[in-house]
Amino acid sequence: MSMKAARLVSEIVILSARSVPITAANLAERLEVTERTVYRDLGDLSRMGVPVVTEAGPGGGISLLGTWTSPLSGMTRDELDSVLIGGAAAADLGFARELATAREKILSETESVFSSNVLVDGPDWFMTHERPEALSVIVTALRSHRGLQFRYAARTGSRLRTAIPLGLVVKAGRWYLIAQPPGGRPRTYRVSRMTAIALRYVAVSRPVEFHLDDYWSRSQVEFDRTVRSTTVRLRVPSHSLDDLRRAVPGRVTEEAIEAGSITADDYVIDLPMEPVDVAVSQLITVPGVEVISPGELRLALHERARQAAACNGP
Repeated sequence: MSMKAARLVSEIVILSARSVPITAANLAERLEVTERTVYRDLGDLSRMGVPVVTEAGPGGGISLLGTWTSPLSGMTRDELDSVLIGGAAAADLGFARELATAREKILSETESVFSSNVLVDGPDWFMTHERPEALSVIVTALRSHRGLQFRYAARTGSRLRTAIPLGLVVKAGRWYLIAQPPGGRPRTYRVSRMTAIALRYVAVSRPVEFHLDDYWSRSQVEFDRTVRSTTVRLRVPSHSLDDLRRAVPGRVTEEAIEAGSITADDYVIDLPMEPVDVAVSQLITVPGVEVISPGELRLALHERARQAAACNGP
């Protein structure tokens, strides 16, 4: 779920429900953000066609043009949340009925039929979609601002943990909880590895400086760099760059391609990759790729290709 999108919708709902202007400070306090963020959001809303009006001086503030009616008016909180979450994710979180109702309300206010031409299918091909049992408790915690206690099965073993829930992310059909342990920094937990989950009936608040979108983007880059511990020099035919992108996806790969050198019809790139066994399984799918270094990976790829050739001879 995009936190910015959720905030923009919240601002529209708040402004639509008021008959008098609201100050930026008051709006920022209600949304738990800074005034600077509020003004940035107002600019985004204006560019989207929402008629936001700001008035200076006593009695002034932020409001919507009096004749404008939001298509979000009349929606319940669950319906608004279901629209922001969307599709399969909303169903996983128990909002399937609310999403259907919200769609009917929106479509009744517009003549657009374009949405019927677009279908978003989140999970990758051949992947099983997760529906972890812990999701419903996490949703309750996030909406009621409560802490969580759960048992988490990490690679180092299973143990009981407590944390402040900060947000949920669904990626390729997998659910992740972003939460902050007491006195610690935000961490990522795979929801399917969480058991014995329970609410802690102590009110908690999310740090004002935390933004889910920013955290997730940074954590993906950091994870990418952490697991890719070996720098591999490759010679890749130009026509195989898309194959390389599919075999080794991610921002690190894009950066390596952009920084690479072009020789005739080939690219020579230095690509951070995972350990040899993983790198071999990825590179074997890239036509015409050559490992220049390290030698260990070059030999391992040669051996894998030799075995495949021996098993598939004429």
